[in-house]
Amino acid sequence: MPPSPARKHQYEAAKRAIPPARLAVASTSVAGFWLTPLITSDGAGGKALAELLDLTARGRLRPLVGSEYDLGRAPDALADLLGRRTKGKLVLLP
Repeated sequence: MPPSPARKHQYEAAKRAIPPARLAVASTSVAGFWLTPLITSDGAGGKALAELLDLTARGRLRPLVGSEYDLGRAPDALADLLGRRTKGKLVLLP
């Protein structure tokens, strides 16, 4: 299945730098990052990523859980997320 036009645009945009002025004019933010360069052995974040993974594996680094929802309340969790009424990670429980 080919990527949607929006997804293709996001991928294409990720391959080049976005001028900060363009973001400011449109009052736009950039969220997320391209993980592949960090995973490669010669990637700029290789050592930092390895340290983060090690800390996580040893239980020294844990996500901040803001709220837990039973799976049947997934629509409520999404509504709270979209309504910006959450802090931390939302967890759906089976």
